[in-house]
Amino acid sequence: MKTLFLDGFTVAAAPRILARVTTKLNTDILADERDHQRLISLLAEAEIIVGHIWRTDYPPAPRLRVLQSVAAGLDLIDRAAIPKAVTVCSVYGHEPAIAEYVITTMLVLTRRLFELVSEFRCGSWAARQTSGGKPRGEVMGRTLGIVGYGRIGREVASRAAGLKCRVVAANRSPVASAGPADRNYPLAELDPMLPECEMLLIACVLGPETHGLIDARRLALMKPGAILINIARAPIVDEAALYSALWEGHLGGAAIDVWSREPTADEPRRRPSEHPFHELPNVLMTPHCSGFTDGAVERSWGSVAGNLDRLVRGEALENVVAKT
Repeated sequence: MKTLFLDGFTVAAAPRILARVTTKLNTDILADERDHQRLISLLAEAEIIVGHIWRTDYPPAPRLRVLQSVAAGLDLIDRAAIPKAVTVCSVYGHEPAIAEYVITTMLVLTRRLFELVSEFRCGSWAARQTSGGKPRGEVMGRTLGIVGYGRIGREVASRAAGLKCRVVAANRSPVASAGPADRNYPLAELDPMLPECEMLLIACVLGPETHGLIDARRLALMKPGAILINIARAPIVDEAALYSALWEGHLGGAAIDVWSREPTADEPRRRPSEHPFHELPNVLMTPHCSGFTDGAVERSWGSVAGNLDRLVRGEALENVVAKT
């Protein structure tokens, strides 16, 4: 089958994906989708596209049968622009990695570990009880709110429950099984959940109903000193409001893995936000890498390769998210 690996990120991953494919594919590669002439000819023949971008200005792809994303989120794919009768598949396998990141940041922020280590490296013993130091926090017994109770949310919930946290969750669609969550709220009833939360995880997809979901008003509903962790998408949380809540001290800390700004070829060291989060000592900042571990890579690329094999063999595909 004629298979096109499209866009720079996907092309970089192509060797690791193809190394796991066991069937025969006729493969083309195009790293720069702005090469319009090559894109026209390649899309005219492609039956399978592996990539995570689809734009309205793409040329026709009359033979396309499957669009296999290499990302869990589909916000860079314009589904309305995809040709008719195309199956769209996502990829998973990063959930355990992200769940470990979330638990790590919960513990680091609650125990104020960076502050403790930094002070002690500078020679201060002030954190000791016998030196009059203040006790550190612990996550046991605290309430973790999860916005978006899907694969990632449930992975985090099971680990948080193991640390004896109370878990509550809000989700767009009805939840068939509560799992470790003590209570589930519809997303429309998020406001009553927030005052319960001493830690809040943003794990929902970006869409019209979640864009700007966590604004200044909702941040104010959270308990004073609460922690916010965002591993979903930057526009779900109002960055200006979050910065103010942290700077003014209403929130006790934040772990942010997703940002309003991305690096560019001209600005490879571009600041991730117009707000100086990097100046706040109670913020853990990471460059959208919470799910990037050796185990996640193995699972994700194996999942993509497995679907390519299934398609060639005429078997049912996994992780189908849409049929146009």
